[in-house]
Amino acid sequence: MSEENERQESRFAEGRRININFFWFIIIILTSIIATAVITALSLEAGSEKAVNVGTDTRSEFAKLYNVYDTINANYYDEVDREALIESSIQGMVEGLDDPYSEYMNNEELAQFQESVTGDFEGIGAEVMQEGNRVIITSPMRGSPAEEAGLEPGDEIIAVDGESIEGWTTQEAVQLIRGEKGTDVVLTIVRGEGDPMDVTITRDTIHIDSVTYEEVEGVGHISINRFQEGTTEEFENMLNAAAEDDVEDVIIDFRYNPGGLLDEAVSMINQFIDQNETVLYLEENGGERTEIKTTDEQNPNTDDFNVYILINEGSASASEVFTGALDDLTDATVAGTQSFGKGVVQRTVELGDDSLLKYTNTKWLTPDGTWIHGGGITPDIQLVNPDYYRVEMLNPDEVYTEDVSNDTVKSIKVALDTLGYEIDDFDETFDASLTAAVESFQADQDLEQSGDVTGETSTAMMSELRDYINSNDAQLNYLVDFINEEYTEKEIETYADERAQHLEIEEREDHSDQDAGNEEESTEE
Repeated sequence: MSEENERQESRFAEGRRININFFWFIIIILTSIIATAVITALSLEAGSEKAVNVGTDTRSEFAKLYNVYDTINANYYDEVDREALIESSIQGMVEGLDDPYSEYMNNEELAQFQESVTGDFEGIGAEVMQEGNRVIITSPMRGSPAEEAGLEPGDEIIAVDGESIEGWTTQEAVQLIRGEKGTDVVLTIVRGEGDPMDVTITRDTIHIDSVTYEEVEGVGHISINRFQEGTTEEFENMLNAAAEDDVEDVIIDFRYNPGGLLDEAVSMINQFIDQNETVLYLEENGGERTEIKTTDEQNPNTDDFNVYILINEGSASASEVFTGALDDLTDATVAGTQSFGKGVVQRTVELGDDSLLKYTNTKWLTPDGTWIHGGGITPDIQLVNPDYYRVEMLNPDEVYTEDVSNDTVKSIKVALDTLGYEIDDFDETFDASLTAAVESFQADQDLEQSGDVTGETSTAMMSELRDYINSNDAQLNYLVDFINEEYTEKEIETYADERAQHLEIEEREDHSDQDAGNEEESTEE
């Protein structure tokens, strides 16, 4: 065979081989399409019973969850709201953390959360948190309807407008408590070991001025109600105002401040601490620490101040971050009572559908490496509040009359003594001298002089006592007297203790199993 013929044969042979391969390729493609269609049809037919099994192979821990979801969808006797099932599943997952400061918020709850960091909403003005299945008042806001009604930290809310909230989340309770300005809400509360008590509160527009300033007997008093957006700017303005007033001593008041935004606390510390200084540590669950440092220059006005920080059991989270930093890094004096003790931080994650997850992700430590969680910060000067701050709230439906003997009678004696009526002793017996004091009070209030404490007498007594407390800030006055050298440290502590002899001071609860927020760790009503 010639060379030319060989080349032609080769080309022919190659051409035939190409035609055969292409034919089988088409057959394979058609077969694949048919097979895929059959498999898809079978999958769709079975899909009504396995709607969400995507991912079960790689995330086997969710197999049970998917199984429950599919079973309910396929077999529940009534129509199923699938979105509600998913929402409640997420809610339950977060509740499984057993952390009162981690929570999942839907779009409505998120709107309330966002209000809390900007400072405007309609409600009663109280911070609440969840302890197990209980909803607890953390602190009433200054000047709020909640404070005026006499709510106190530690009060447990058990019902709202007669509806039990047992097992409710804080967000669910807040939705019921909040309402239009001018409307009333009735909270049923339990204080300590006392009986349930109804408290009627008129809702109002709550605008939180996060920082206020006044001069008290030559001492600058700067009160920080919470750490929200813009608090640092307000705080700086008040520090500068104090400097313009030529005050040498400044009290920074964090009482009943439950915290707020952590970055605001850090920038407020920066007013006293120069840039590039470590003001706290964040520690992850593996023990790795991150230093949080100041970024700006110190406010030069603060060099000239003698700084005093006033705290109490309602001072938490960002309040403790600030107090701990200045306590470790400066000569600031801490006064008051033991702070709450929240030593952890939360992070928020927006989930893309106007919902949000807030969860605890780190603990924080002071510059000296102290973790205050559960124990709080111990003041340098202990200034306990007088007895009248611990008077038991009187129930107008109860009757207290001569010869009755219980703890409430002692509270009545303390209240009347505080209001200027003569009390012979402070035991638990309703004696003739107490009857005389009650009659004098009733006469001054234009009430029937029965000598019994009930109804309008109980209401008037509580109202007068609240007015007295609001106009006589005992802890602040103690500290101002100390600063002005009217008492030594030992003398002012002794004086405070002597005025707290008759009503028991409740022991602090251990908050070491509770977490705080980033720091939106509690919910405003």
